[in-house]
Amino acid sequence: MAGSLIRLNDNGGWSWFEDERAVVDARAGKILVSSVANAAGREGEARDGDVDVVAYDMASGEVTRFTLNRPRSDNRGWADDHNSAALWVRPDGRYVAMYSRHGGDRYSRWRVSDAAGEIGGWSPEQVLDNGASTTYSNLYYLAGLQASGGTLYNFTRSTNFNPNLLASRDFGQTWSYGGRLLTQGDGRQRPYVRYSSDSHRIHFITTEQHPRNFDNSIYHGYVEDGKLYNSVGAPADADLFDASAAAPRDLTCVFAAGVQFDGAPMRHAWTIDVEIDRRGQPYAVFQARANGRDEDHRFFYARFDGQKWRVHQLAKAGGYLYERENDYTGLAALDPDDPDRVVVSTKVDPRSEQPTARYELYQGITGDGGASWSWTPITSDSTVDNLRPVVPKWSDRRRALLWLRGHYATYTRYDLSVVGVIDGEQTASGRPEVQAARPAGVNVAGGDRPVP
Repeated sequence: MAGSLIRLNDNGGWSWFEDERAVVDARAGKILVSSVANAAGREGEARDGDVDVVAYDMASGEVTRFTLNRPRSDNRGWADDHNSAALWVRPDGRYVAMYSRHGGDRYSRWRVSDAAGEIGGWSPEQVLDNGASTTYSNLYYLAGLQASGGTLYNFTRSTNFNPNLLASRDFGQTWSYGGRLLTQGDGRQRPYVRYSSDSHRIHFITTEQHPRNFDNSIYHGYVEDGKLYNSVGAPADADLFDASAAAPRDLTCVFAAGVQFDGAPMRHAWTIDVEIDRRGQPYAVFQARANGRDEDHRFFYARFDGQKWRVHQLAKAGGYLYERENDYTGLAALDPDDPDRVVVSTKVDPRSEQPTARYELYQGITGDGGASWSWTPITSDSTVDNLRPVVPKWSDRRRALLWLRGHYATYTRYDLSVVGVIDGEQTASGRPEVQAARPAGVNVAGGDRPVP
């Protein structure tokens, strides 16, 4: 992607299990991003645990920041990248932000912006007691679910440590508990789920458990009309709002633990990203360990053709960010507007398979459904790591790529900036050009001081 580096937040991190972390508001001409500040980053303790939303004005280049939740002295535990907000743009142009504390209490929290296209004022924080330890927020809207209108869902981990759903039928003003999306085990054996929606269906990929505890496979299903289906449309749960729920194994298996690529069995898979193409079919990226070794993770690309999933090895992801979470990699991002394009963060150059000093970003392009890829670097010779890329949906000739840049020690200790580039023009082939990003100064907090 061609363009200069934009710094959207000088202290912020995110996990990859809450979305949308970044949205493009085309009507307002802004990109919105949520992240969580940390004491190890800029301004340290003063911002530790702040749940922020920032808005980047694409016309002026101005960046503004609003803190959705600032921890009190008796309410610590917010300095955790799992706590970033999910964002949604309402039909009236106002924003919904929903967030929770990483297992620290039982509440889903939300706020609604006061005005369309602006983040300077929000309604007071409201809470819903889920009755169980709560983590993650994922906001997705289905337009025609109810006779009176659509339903906004929040998928969160709560009852039985499983993915549960909350529902709002007034565009995020009020929320109620809906039911359990999936069931697995008897507590703490939680599936890890990634979601995407085209307003008609909510597609998702899931594991059975955490990869350090279980040799996961990857499964796919979708939500429509209050029901859960497998990939080919067979019902797995006829009523999402009752007390029962399907298990991940009741859905379509995308990737079975132990399947071999390059002569090595791939094990302990973990979900990364899923999107939906123009035909309404899902495509996904996930990771697994070669020979079960946590020093050799691999990225995989999968696309559903209407009848079966076709899976290809994408690139080597290398080892882990830190030992305690030995399945944390640099991750990858699908382009929601182009299934033939992906961005990966890795310390193994996919062109040569040689190690690099830092996690770098690379763009991959395929012309054969993922069987082969051509790679171009987005960053190179970096002095810090480039992690956890996100490509927000944007029906425009331009594309945005956002990521975390800096030092990541643990999910509660990091010194990261939220940065990005915007690609402006397409080449004659229709593909964006790619080059290393160059730093450029922007303003934060209403433009009152520069970011170095």
